[in-house]
Amino acid sequence: MTASEARRMLSALAILTAVLAGCGGEDGAHEAAAGNTGTGDFDPPAIQTDVDEAVREACDVSSPTIDRIKREGVLFWAIGVSPPFGFELRPGVWAGVEAQNAAELATILGVDFDVAEYSYEVLPEALVTGQADIVGAELFVTDDRKELIDFSTPYYQSGQLFYVLEDSPYQTIDDLNNRDVRFVYGTGTAQLELAQKYVPKATVSDTSLRHRLLLHDYLAANRADATMSQAAAMKVVREKFRNPPLAAIGLNGRVTSERASSDDMLDPFDVAFGLPKGDEAWRGCVNAWVRDLLSSGRMAERLDYWLAQPVT
Repeated sequence: MTASEARRMLSALAILTAVLAGCGGEDGAHEAAAGNTGTGDFDPPAIQTDVDEAVREACDVSSPTIDRIKREGVLFWAIGVSPPFGFELRPGVWAGVEAQNAAELATILGVDFDVAEYSYEVLPEALVTGQADIVGAELFVTDDRKELIDFSTPYYQSGQLFYVLEDSPYQTIDDLNNRDVRFVYGTGTAQLELAQKYVPKATVSDTSLRHRLLLHDYLAANRADATMSQAAAMKVVREKFRNPPLAAIGLNGRVTSERASSDDMLDPFDVAFGLPKGDEAWRGCVNAWVRDLLSSGRMAERLDYWLAQPVT
């Protein structure tokens, strides 16, 4: 049995995953739905089913990967556990940003999809060995990975921002780099390294995030002066935490725009889809889809929804 045949035996999971990704599957086709009809726990924005003409044309071509996908009728999607981008509700049943991305790309191609989990250190190998057609897993673009695989156009930037109470005196990172400033971060996150880099003079402590997006309660109760969270979640943070309201601080001081730019973010990384090396037509198809995701605002809406959920 080939790796492709073995994976296809699991494709029945695609229908279950479709329901939990904001779409329903029937006879191999995916139709948009308002939310998670499988559990009722989530109500994400529906995936796009009206395919943009430019995307349709870019994907209606021949390539080793596209030909295999259409011949077998299934898109093999490699994922890693990274809430809220990808997480299991129960074995084999995925939700999150990437689960919806998988459902939407499969819809464009007119096929089913199968989501399989890999650890992050072997995700590129899933493409090299032909076990996967695409990696969607909040995958950072790195030089080491580029040696093994190709990447799509980035669809997200992963970086951090400091957060303080809006009426606090802190305006810049230099203001926070003071021994009188109490900085609190989520235990086990990379935020400690960023604090050591950007505010080494601050008094640093940690506590469990317990599925919270931000340690707002520590700021509200005057138990800390500053904390940190994902830059992409800034819009959600401002809307979610209004009592008392917060302000974001980036590399250039307080961020007053609706969304943080890459110039604002602390140590941003480009996030893109991983693709098999050398299949330019497949890369062109995925890039056309990414452009449509970004220009239409669907990716921003999808990110806003999932970043606000208590699954991080």
